[in-house]
Amino acid sequence: MQSLGNMGSNACAGIDKDDRERLGQAAKALVDARGLIMMITDTVGHVMSGGVGSAAGFIQKKFGFDLTTKAGEIVEAVLWRTQSMSMIGMDAESDSQPRIWFHKLVAAASGASAGFFGAPGLIWDLPITTATIMRSVADIARSFPGEQLSSDDTKRACIEVFAFGGPETEDDDADAGYWTTRAAVSHVTIEMLIKVVASRFGVVLTEKVLAQVVPVLGMVAGGGLNYVFIDYYQQMARVHFTVRDVERRTTDLSAVKACLSYHVREARQPRKLRPKADAG
Repeated sequence: MQSLGNMGSNACAGIDKDDRERLGQAAKALVDARGLIMMITDTVGHVMSGGVGSAAGFIQKKFGFDLTTKAGEIVEAVLWRTQSMSMIGMDAESDSQPRIWFHKLVAAASGASAGFFGAPGLIWDLPITTATIMRSVADIARSFPGEQLSSDDTKRACIEVFAFGGPETEDDDADAGYWTTRAAVSHVTIEMLIKVVASRFGVVLTEKVLAQVVPVLGMVAGGGLNYVFIDYYQQMARVHFTVRDVERRTTDLSAVKACLSYHVREARQPRKLRPKADAG
């Protein structure tokens, strides 16, 4: 049987050492992002499980719309406006570190303030949260060599980040889901890309906002979940733009895919081996 070291050498053949390490970091971020958001949304879901159905019904009755459909419409409108507006004031490229914590605080504050007022607070939380995540993704993108916010390619890549799953995606399928999503949206028009992203991200937002429709209690859920959600998409942005950066320096794109998949499997090993070690 091949050792992990030999498997890694074979999977990452043709990729230099520095890029291998960067793909390893991206793989760990991919696995960690899935695990964190699944754990927290599952916890909040159990706390709020008794009121989710009634909350959705209340919104339908009070405001006259289906929450998932409305969330998708809001996301689509915001993405159309912010694909350029969210980048206002940003240089096309930047050597400075992205303002990760600032954007997290903005998103958390929006979720907490919206949650304090319950269902009516969703009116401003959905567009603010979406726009803040978009701006943070753009901020991360411009910190990578070769990415320019003025280019249509980088703008598309920023929007693609929103399509990379959510809490419903299993950890073991993290890398497969990433490549499948990239393939699905790689050749569609920008209009279709935004529609696809709005549909997927709208579902993710629906699961989040149902936990913050109860006034005051929703303040805690809204602030906490917004913080976790933007953290997830910030990590996915780092994964996406790291992979794109490595791809620009190799002639064999399949090697990048194989190397990332190898590192994802390796990143999952401690999680799967730990219970057996404890049992012994």
